[in-house]
Amino acid sequence: MPSTDMEKTTKTKIDKATLKKAMWRDIFTLQWSWNYERMQALGFLWAILPVLQKVYKKGEELKEAMQRHLQFYNTNPVASPLILGASIALEEDKAGQAASSIKVGLMGPLAGIGDTIQAVLFRPIIAVIAASLAMGGSMSGPLLIFLAGILWMAVKVPLFWLGYNKSTGLIGEVAGKGLLDKVTNTATIAGLIVIGGFIPSILSRLTTPLQFARTVTVDGEAVEKVIKVQEVLDGIVPFLIPVLIVGLGYYLIKRKLSPIKVLLILVALSFITNALGIL
Repeated sequence: MPSTDMEKTTKTKIDKATLKKAMWRDIFTLQWSWNYERMQALGFLWAILPVLQKVYKKGEELKEAMQRHLQFYNTNPVASPLILGASIALEEDKAGQAASSIKVGLMGPLAGIGDTIQAVLFRPIIAVIAASLAMGGSMSGPLLIFLAGILWMAVKVPLFWLGYNKSTGLIGEVAGKGLLDKVTNTATIAGLIVIGGFIPSILSRLTTPLQFARTVTVDGEAVEKVIKVQEVLDGIVPFLIPVLIVGLGYYLIKRKLSPIKVLLILVALSFITNALGIL
C-alpha cells in the first residue's frame, strides 16, 4: 500500500517561474478541454502539471497525483486561479489529498460567488450600457465589451497569488460568516436595480400611436381636439409601456415558463400589436 499524502512531509519549494506557468495555463486554457464528463478537470490538470512534475518528479507518485487532479472539477473560470493557487500551496507540502479536498470544498461556493458577480451583476450591466451606446451609433459600445473581458482576465492574476498565500485559510473565509449568501443577495439586488433603470433607454421606441378626437368648446366655439394616448400615458408614468412589457416577461418567467417561450410570446405579441396599430 502506498503511503498517504499526509505522511509525506518533505516540502518542495516551487520556483516563481513554474508558479507563473501554472497560473497562465489556468487563465488562458482552463476551458479549452471542457467536457460533459469531468468539465474543467483536464484543464486544471494541465495548469497544475508543471508543479506536480517538480514535486513528484516522475513515476507512480506523479501518476497518482495526475489521477487525483483528473477528478470532476467545475467552478467559475474567474475564481479558478484562486483554487489553483491554494492547491499548489498544499502540493508543495505533498499534501495531495488536502489539495484535492480544497478543490472540492471551494469550487462550489466560489462558483456561486463568481457566477453571481460576473453573470448576474457585471455582465448584464456592461452589456446594457454597451447596447445603449451602440444603439446611439457609438463605437465605444463594442470597445466597452472588449475592455470588460480584459478586466476579468486581469483580476485572475491577484486571485491566484491570494489563493497561493492563503491556502487552507480560504475555506474559512469563503464559507464563514454567510459570505456566499451576502454576496449573492447583494449582487442580485444591485443587478436588478441597475438593469431596471435601463429599461427606458433600451425600450424607448416602444410607444403607442393610438389617438382619438373629441369635440370641446373653446370661447363658445366647438373645436375638435386630438388626444394622443402616448402623451397621456407619459403624463401619468413616463415609459409606462416598456415597464409593463418587462413586467409581463417577469410574470411569465415566475410562472415557470422557459426564457425561450417567454421570448416567443413577446415576439408574437409585438407582431400582433403592430399589425393592429396598437404599438
